[in-house]
Amino acid sequence: MISVITVTYNASAFIETTVRSVCRQKNRDFEYLIIDGASEDDTVGKVRRLLHDGRFPLAQTTIVSERDLGIFDAMNKGVLLAKGDYVLFLNAGDCFYDEHVVDNLESAIRNHPADAIYGRTMMLFYEGRGIYNENEEHGDPIMPFIHQSVIVKREHLLNHPFDLSYKLLGDREFFYWMRVQKMSFHCEPFIVSTYDAREGGSENNPYLVAVEGDRILGKNSRWRNLRWRLTKAPIQPIKDWAPRFLLNFYFQRKRKNIDWVEKY
Repeated sequence: MISVITVTYNASAFIETTVRSVCRQKNRDFEYLIIDGASEDDTVGKVRRLLHDGRFPLAQTTIVSERDLGIFDAMNKGVLLAKGDYVLFLNAGDCFYDEHVVDNLESAIRNHPADAIYGRTMMLFYEGRGIYNENEEHGDPIMPFIHQSVIVKREHLLNHPFDLSYKLLGDREFFYWMRVQKMSFHCEPFIVSTYDAREGGSENNPYLVAVEGDRILGKNSRWRNLRWRLTKAPIQPIKDWAPRFLLNFYFQRKRKNIDWVEKY
């Protein structure tokens, strides 16, 4: 069984897309956990109403709302509460690509029971939308996928919880650990999720991403940190004031791992 975990905090404005995509799954033989960080808005109430309207089985639902230490703490909490053999994190604002995703993932598990199984992702950017297209042979050697589009055996998440000292790349540190342990990864051709990258933490914090990425690889040093301050840190202020058409032109050329479906 697959456990789908959604982490939320004051997400009432954008949780609907996520929950509706869960309720639309043709195969409902999975459990759904909502781990809320004691939201001050109507997030939990809205989730309950959406699950009721979508007739998602109450017995397969777990909702927890309490303070936590951030997104990776909440994700660890979800893993502890989950009962499935595999875990997928579909956080607030993310959604399944279509109603056949769970069916496709279950089929992949039967045919290729790897430690991690991942598919493709429809990415939404300011400059357009396209399919994130990497795999084991071509692309990022650690994470050739978006974490919303990968399922992982729960036992590994229990043995190596997300490191809370990372602000953005706790998931990348986990998958680096899996690579070091020589665990198996399997790539499937179907699209698993739609991910809005326009307001993502990694997208808007290039300096911190570079620093944490170095730390994962054991390359963090005073000089590399200075290098990123000079090259990565200025990117965000530039993005804030540069004309949109210039940013679109730059990023469309930069994102070589995206198969563009539509350019704005």
